[in-house]
Amino acid sequence: MKGVILSEKTHEQAEKLIHKESIMVLPIGGGTKEHGPHLPAGTDFYIVEELAKKIVENCDVVLLPTLSYGYYPAFVDWPASISINARTFIDMIADIIRPFACIGVKKFMILDIGVSTQPPLHVMASDLHNELGVYVAVTDFGEIWKDIKHQICQQKEGGHADEAETSLMLAIRPELVKMDKAVEEYREPFKGTVVNGRRIISIRSKMDTQNGIHGNPTFATKAKGDMILDRSVGMIQNFLEEFKKI
Repeated sequence: MKGVILSEKTHEQAEKLIHKESIMVLPIGGGTKEHGPHLPAGTDFYIVEELAKKIVENCDVVLLPTLSYGYYPAFVDWPASISINARTFIDMIADIIRPFACIGVKKFMILDIGVSTQPPLHVMASDLHNELGVYVAVTDFGEIWKDIKHQICQQKEGGHADEAETSLMLAIRPELVKMDKAVEEYREPFKGTVVNGRRIISIRSKMDTQNGIHGNPTFATKAKGDMILDRSVGMIQNFLEEFKKI
């Protein structure tokens, strides 16, 4: 293992492991959020935990415990779904980072696989850079997964409890996946917001499909999940090598 899992170390060990050259990694994945009738509510948590495990094995980072709560307003009406207020979410992440910044750590990476979490995380990263001079990198898995999804996924589009997420869960925790309950369905965009395949106007709304799915999970396979995982870890590993040079 190239990296360090901080929760496994004593405070005396941590004092020697955390310094100005360290890269602290904070995984964020909703621990309880609807993912259709075929995936567990902890899907995001399981996926980001697996990504974090592979990253700490292959990269010289200090891994913090996964944060299992975040800003997920689209799912508040669904049972087993929790969303934290955006301002509270920003303040919570900032408070996790500040103690390390106070002892000289300058580089942080938020390993986030969310969508709605992106705007508040970007605000937090900018505010902390101005306040403390730290660099907070935020992963965007919508972009990280884009190319590989286009190459291997058969669904016409997706984004939630879809072919890609279901494939990842088949690779990570297959015993929790109920493929017999997977169905194809899509959210319809507001008219005029998407032109020639490009979203020109954004309107935020709740998840409103019948089963809480956007995509076609029936095409999911373990092999696709393994490919998505490997590609994701490789891209993040390449970034971390460059991040170390700052």
